[in-house]
Amino acid sequence: MLLQVCLAAILAVTVTAESVSHQQGQSHLFECDYPISADTYVINWYKDGTSVMNYLSGGEPAFTEDLDDRTDVQFVNNRNLEITNLRVSDEGEYYCSVIEIGAGGQSGDGTRYQLVVFVPPTITLMGGPYEVEVGEMMMSTCRANSHPPSNFTWTLPNGNVTQGAVLEITNMTQAEIGTYMCTADNGYGTDYESVDITMTGYAAPPMTTESAPPVGGSDVMRATGLPVILLYIASLLLPVVIS
Repeated sequence: MLLQVCLAAILAVTVTAESVSHQQGQSHLFECDYPISADTYVINWYKDGTSVMNYLSGGEPAFTEDLDDRTDVQFVNNRNLEITNLRVSDEGEYYCSVIEIGAGGQSGDGTRYQLVVFVPPTITLMGGPYEVEVGEMMMSTCRANSHPPSNFTWTLPNGNVTQGAVLEITNMTQAEIGTYMCTADNGYGTDYESVDITMTGYAAPPMTTESAPPVGGSDVMRATGLPVILLYIASLLLPVVIS
């Protein structure tokens, strides 16, 4: 007898729940798959070990706890539990328990379901866009409405990636200006938002001799400071001077 009790306890511990995932607002039908052979029976639906619905065959179901007074909860085919507008608060482990009434009646539990109700992330970016000066500090924070909570990464203009919701640069340089992209990911969806950082008075560096464009003929004339008319007069006087 003691051995049977121990084996039952071990089996109860090792029972694993079937994983079920739905986005908030969707529906799910929990099936009570325990075989019922008696005409009279009682079904209880449990959430996280607490009864949320009980039903005596031939009567009306009574919802309690989290499912009480909800129009989006139905008892289907006198055995199944359906929630048509899932909320995050509906998360948990669900299972039915059946008790048959009468001679030879059996009792037992149906399949266990571990329900996850997720909300894909929607990012809100706090701070930016920025126009900064060399040496200044800037900070931008990513927040996301999501369930479960999101993990955040920032992609820098140079392609590097940093982890965390807060982006902080304590000493801005010209090399750090550009677009910074925040990504929120909670395993059920992703969202993106970016912030631009520009620098006050930033201009392209002066051209070097190597990068300067080739000088044309008219540019040479302007560079010498000699108007075209003076060059023409000089060409007329040159033969006189030679003679």
